[in-house]
Amino acid sequence: MNWFYFAFSSVAFFTLLGLVQRRVALDTENPRAMSIVFNFYGAIIAIIIFVVTGGYKNFALPTGSLPWIFMVIGMFMYAMFERGRFLVAKLLDVSILITVENLSLVVAFVGSVFLYSEALTTNKAIGAFLIITSLVLIGFSKTKIKNFSLRGLGIAILISVFLGLGWLLDKKGALYFNPTTYTLLGWTVPLIFIYLPYFNIKDAIKEAKSSGWKVILMAALNVIGYYLQLKALEIGDATRVIPIVQSYAIFTVLLGIFLLKEKDNLWKKLIAATLAFMGGYLLVATH
Repeated sequence: MNWFYFAFSSVAFFTLLGLVQRRVALDTENPRAMSIVFNFYGAIIAIIIFVVTGGYKNFALPTGSLPWIFMVIGMFMYAMFERGRFLVAKLLDVSILITVENLSLVVAFVGSVFLYSEALTTNKAIGAFLIITSLVLIGFSKTKIKNFSLRGLGIAILISVFLGLGWLLDKKGALYFNPTTYTLLGWTVPLIFIYLPYFNIKDAIKEAKSSGWKVILMAALNVIGYYLQLKALEIGDATRVIPIVQSYAIFTVLLGIFLLKEKDNLWKKLIAATLAFMGGYLLVATH
């Protein structure tokens, strides 16, 4: 049952990540600069974990151009997600943003049908439908939500598509690179695309000073949570691990509602989050 403890521990880290992200995003004046700071700290923490856990002993790089093409495309997708992370966290309630991000699961699994010739089962189709329904429920309301904007929703949907495409290409990365190496690349290579074509480093330094320990905590929560998820996947079945890890979404929504006082349209948020969670479960827990 060690896989269960790793998986549930990752849930705790990802849940706290969503709450801390909201606080950091509200205080930032330059979301892209904050993304650079966050990913820079994340890269440092990933390198520390890589060394402490002995990941360097299994460090290996593939030969040939195809593995590197898939890796670069995947890292670019992650970078596009990161560039918008703090902007949408600033524009949307945690309870809304976490629900929208479930769209990434739909993208990853529908893409797998074409890229990896995986079967599109009835349960997966129902799962995708439930997640899309949750997005519609959030997007249309007679009662105005306090922290909501159509611009924020649109950008959240866009970066969730990028995140889903990054997840889709993770399987290629795992095949060509070993997991520890690919994880390290996943926190270092995207920094290049977040920075390009140009960015004023002084803005990033300003955001680092203003956010202080909170962005470091956020980076640590993200990296450690992902590491624990990988540990769970190493010794447990993906069809058992991923549904547990995915439950962080419903915990984050609930805590966002009660701790961050996001109580407007309470029932609509709860229903949307529940539909998204059920949809995500059907996508990852069924064959």
